[in-house]
This record gives sequence, structure tokens and C-alpha cells, in this order.
Amino acid sequence: MPTQNLETDYLVIGTGAMGLAFADELIRSNSAASLILVDKHAKPGGHWNDAYSFVSLHQPSAYYGVNSIKLGRGGASLASGVEVLSYFESVIDKLLNTGRVKYFSMCEYQGEGVFSSIVTPDQHYSVKVLKKTVDSTYMNVQVPSTTPPKYAVAPEVNLVPLNELAYMNKAVSRYVVIGAGKTGIDAVLFLLEQAVPADNITWIMSNDSWFMERSLLQPGSTYSWLLSQLDIFCRSNSLDEVYTQLEERKIFSRIDDQIKPSKFRCATVSTEELNQLRNVRHIVRLGRVQSIEANEIVLEQGVVPTVGNTLYVDCTANPLAKRKSIPVFNGATITLQSLLMCQQVFSASVIAHVENRYADDQQKNMLCMPVPHPEHHPDYIATMAGTLVNTLKWERHFSWWLMKSRLSFKHHENIFTVLICGFKAWRCSKLALKNLRQIFKEEFPDKIFPGDLPQKDLK
Repeated sequence: MPTQNLETDYLVIGTGAMGLAFADELIRSNSAASLILVDKHAKPGGHWNDAYSFVSLHQPSAYYGVNSIKLGRGGASLASGVEVLSYFESVIDKLLNTGRVKYFSMCEYQGEGVFSSIVTPDQHYSVKVLKKTVDSTYMNVQVPSTTPPKYAVAPEVNLVPLNELAYMNKAVSRYVVIGAGKTGIDAVLFLLEQAVPADNITWIMSNDSWFMERSLLQPGSTYSWLLSQLDIFCRSNSLDEVYTQLEERKIFSRIDDQIKPSKFRCATVSTEELNQLRNVRHIVRLGRVQSIEANEIVLEQGVVPTVGNTLYVDCTANPLAKRKSIPVFNGATITLQSLLMCQQVFSASVIAHVENRYADDQQKNMLCMPVPHPEHHPDYIATMAGTLVNTLKWERHFSWWLMKSRLSFKHHENIFTVLICGFKAWRCSKLALKNLRQIFKEEFPDKIFPGDLPQKDLK
């Protein structure tokens, strides 16, 4: 079968949330642009196609999806995985109806404008890209169902990814949840919701994490959330002082107030969920699992005996592992990355807006400084510093677009709050950045403060 030749302005690799947010904003703001979308899944939505059936957003629907279409009930609702997948199908339909977008599902991208069908032998495509190739896969989102565990498992051990919990047809005596990230939290909460006694759950927690209080991230209240953190930065001269105040103001929380968390990965929980999680008393803090044998779990710092009829639930895949930053705009390539702390989807829409509005790569990269996803607790300082630096630039260059962008926190505030709180934020940002710079230097002595690093030197 001969190679099919195609032509487009933009070739977008991946139709997950970031790829679609970029495509939607580009098409919405540029009436002449044409796009080709390529993805290995049968349906749009990226990792949502591989997620567990009871998954839902951890942040309000108001801030997720694409700019031109509201997700589900919008507002503070936490859309389910089913809702999200249905929503992304409607997004694809809207894009295709413009007549300027072509969508190739179940195709694997090989590079250099070439991709091939996964299901049809010898069906290859070669794309002449007139403007840019857009890589929306760089964040490398992983989920348990597609990521095998990194520890050895004896043949007789009953280990399943989180996806299998919803399809159980046989009761077990004990559940062992391995992993303390967002998926681990979801696994524990799911079991508790199914009336599994908390004493029947063992939670393998290699590292404790800080959690963000979800109630403070609701539409219409995010300026208060931001101003509180800016005030903390203005009053703090060390990382410990920052976290002490974050916890005192109930912005951050932790499972056990006697254990200092070493991780921060943007996980959000409600006060009610946190109270449920605290009911689980069998928490094992002996490092990462090395192997699971017939009668014991071998960890980095010890061995835990197990009983028969135990189901092990693997939640160790890192959905958003910390990646090295690279320039977003690099000649004929755009690499989608997060530009705000934990807001990858909105970031993709910002990148599309900047692509539409500006011509010079240097200026584009100045406005789109990557903010890597945090992993360790000091990373909070780096991500908030980068977020603040980027936000101040955007307010100067396209404040009105932020007001109109559905994915932006600012869009969901009334105009008086924007004016009053925006002025307060601007007024205290200088001192906040000064203290952040000092703390950053102490925590990362070999790194350059966000905003000081030339984009060409990003590694």
C-alpha cells in the first residue's frame, strides 16, 4: 500500500487533554489554521482511555478540558472519567466540523512527519508540515494499567492494577495498596466506600506527601488561595517556615502530623477524604517495595509478613513524573509543557494563544517558561516561583485573554475581585519573589532561579 501524502499547518501528536486544549485554542483564535491530529488510542482523551473506571478529576471541572466547551456541570464538580471521555469526543467532533482538522486515531507517530496505522498493515502517512509539529506527549503521563510494577512478584501472588478493583467477583481477607500518590489515595477511598473495614487495608507508603485542600481551589475563591500563599512568602525566610504556615492556614495537609512529608505532587483532597484516609491504621513506611513473595513483602528497609487470601493493588505508576524542561518553542517544533503549578491543560491553551499572537521564538519562550511538575517537597518553592514569574508576565501582555479563557482561574472571578485582588497580588509580589529567591538558593544551590535562566540554556 503506497504512502499517503498529507499537508497541514500544524501536526499535533497526541489527543490527550493537553493536545486537545492546544488544538481548540489554536483553531478558535486562528480562522486560517489547519491541523492534523494523530493518536495511538481509538478515542480521544489520552490516558483517560486507560484509567480505572471510578476515576474522577481531582480539581474542579471549571479548569479542565478546552476553552471553547464547558466540561459537564462545570464549576466545582469533579467530572468522572466517563464524563471526561464523552466530553473529549464532543471536542473532536467540534474540531472536525470546522473542516480544518483531520484526526487519525490508532496511529503511531514515527517522527519526521511520518505516522503509520496500528491496525492496517503497510498503511503509512507522510505529512508536509507548513508551520509546526506539536508534541503533546512530552509529559509522558503513566497509569497503572499500562505501566508494569518495578518490583518482582512471585507467581502465586494476587497482584492487580487499580483498574481491576471495580471488577472483583470474589471477596478477599486483606487488601494491600502499594503507592501513596493520587491513584493510591483513590484506591483506599474506593475500598472504604465499598464498606471494606479500614483495618483490612494495608497501605504501603514509601514516602509521605503534602496534600492541597481542595475547597480552597474552587471557582471564585482562587484569588484568596493565591493571596494567602503570597502573604506566606512575604513572611517566610525558610522552607520550614513556608510549610508551617501553609499547614496552619489549612492550605496544605498531611496524613500524620507527626511525620514530615518528603513529597509534594499536587494531590488535592477534601477534609472529608483526609479524615477517611486517616482511618487506615496499617500504614507501612519502610521504603519502596523490592519484591512480593508468597508470605512476605520485601521493602528497602525491612520485611512485612502477609497472610493468605490477600489482594495487592499496584498504584506505583507516576502519572506526571518530573521531566527536564526544554524550550517550548524551538524552530519548527512546539513541545507542550506545564507553565503553571499543576495546570498542564490551561498551560497548553496559553501556548496556543502565544503561538497565534507572537512571531519571535525568543519572545514566545519568554512568555512560556516551563514549570516542571513538583515531586519533592522543596519543589513547591520552584513551581510557585515559576508560576508567579509567568503569571506576572501574562498580566502585562494578555490580561484580557486570561479573563476570557475558561481554563483560567481568573475567568471565574468577578471583575471587582480581579481588580482588587489583582492589585493586592501585584503589590506584594516583589517581596514574595525576593523571599522565594532566597529560599530557592538555599534549597537548590546549584540551580538558577526561575525567570533568570535563558530559554536556550534549558536542560
